[in-house]
Amino acid sequence: MVRRIRFVRTLGLFDAVMLGIGFIIGSGIYIMPLLAAQQAGALSIFAWIIGGIFSILTGLCFAECAMHLPKAGGLYTYTHKAFGNFKGFIAGYSFWIGYIITIATEIFALSWYMQFFVPVPELWRLLIASVFCALFTYINYRGVKLGAELDDVFTIGKMIPLILLILVGIFFFNPGNFLLPATNAGALANPMQGFMLAILLALWAYLGAEIITVPEEEIKNARKTVPKAVIVAVLTAMAIYVLVAFVAIGAVNWHNFQDSQAPLADIANSLFNGFGAILALGGLISILGALNAVILASARISYAMASDNLFPKAFMHLHRLHKTPDRALVLHFIIAIALVFAVRSFTALAGLAVLFTLIPYLFTCASTLKLQRKHGIKHILHTPAIPVIAIIACMTLIAYSLAQNLLAPLVLIAIGLLIYFAITRRLLRNSELLKIENDVRGIERKAMQEFSGIERIALEVEQKAKEEAVEIESKLGMRRRIENELEETFGKKK
Repeated sequence: MVRRIRFVRTLGLFDAVMLGIGFIIGSGIYIMPLLAAQQAGALSIFAWIIGGIFSILTGLCFAECAMHLPKAGGLYTYTHKAFGNFKGFIAGYSFWIGYIITIATEIFALSWYMQFFVPVPELWRLLIASVFCALFTYINYRGVKLGAELDDVFTIGKMIPLILLILVGIFFFNPGNFLLPATNAGALANPMQGFMLAILLALWAYLGAEIITVPEEEIKNARKTVPKAVIVAVLTAMAIYVLVAFVAIGAVNWHNFQDSQAPLADIANSLFNGFGAILALGGLISILGALNAVILASARISYAMASDNLFPKAFMHLHRLHKTPDRALVLHFIIAIALVFAVRSFTALAGLAVLFTLIPYLFTCASTLKLQRKHGIKHILHTPAIPVIAIIACMTLIAYSLAQNLLAPLVLIAIGLLIYFAITRRLLRNSELLKIENDVRGIERKAMQEFSGIERIALEVEQKAKEEAVEIESKLGMRRRIENELEETFGKKK
């Protein structure tokens, strides 16, 4: 039996907020504004607003669930407790897959912004980015507090260049830039399709508030801290995202930058010579912070699932000194690097990451209603309207994502189902063996009891026989004495 080593609560409110902002504000805001504009033009601003509203709705559901279940595992744990093993596994596995793919996408994004300072071929930049991934894996292996403190620094460092871009870009605002049309051929032919794609691209940038719920067993006073941190992180990210997208489209002719791999840096450079280097540095810091955050969180998801016997036991192992899921961290690094060099496409990986993160979002919003009914308490959400709207939004976005790419998600889900049935079959076999073992032990105990009864009777018979033998011996001794006395008496008379 594997002995579960407990996490240590070392993270406060500031750490939790920085963890959330650090993951939400990652590579997305440095890459997605122009990609979204290519799909919807100036209407992409509304895509960012809709993405923010979606994040607020789901963030409130996360916060409500966190009040009910302040445990490690986040969205997986909520679904597992609300709906049981199978749905819990689907949510947890999708959550885990989404985060592993996100690690790979952050490596890609890091290699893109790296070219601003290191103009070498993409393969070399991917190798350098992979080294950074290995470094952050080691840092999180050494302890969650060290990883969180590093994330605090990254989060503050990434926000400063974005705020500078907003403040500077406002002075270059030109309303005419909002009249520039979308450039994607499919979006021009079908504007609604382009707008939906813009929303999905914006959502990629918004995903991340749920990361605060993952290491809950390592957060001080998690029941109060986590909901506050989720709401603060989402509102902060939404304000920055909408303003940055507004400046990126309104301050320049964005058609000139649509092929850039580091669009915000190039836009900033066009405003002031040298300003691009500051944005590129901010982009690197932002991506490194998101990479660190997702490495930290992904291992906690697989740990929680393994603890519930829904994932291989290797993912449950904690380092005895550092109290971190060491084996999971190493396995995740290997899988992510394999994805980077096998797929070699940022947009394909980002689309899959959005889809597989939306699945646990859907289950968590549904879990909100189930947990409220189960516990009879409503902590934050006193109306079912918010979870219901969030559920409808998740289902719509999942359906649209599957319409764009069906094969890869089906393959990954099929792999997950194979893992689930293999594990449940093993557990069933173990439970049957345990039942047989218990039955055998029961028979042994019964036999021992019966044997003890027979042995007790035999001892009683033996004891009685000894007593009778003693009694007979006593009578024989008495007879011999009487005979001796008679012999002596009659012998003297003669």
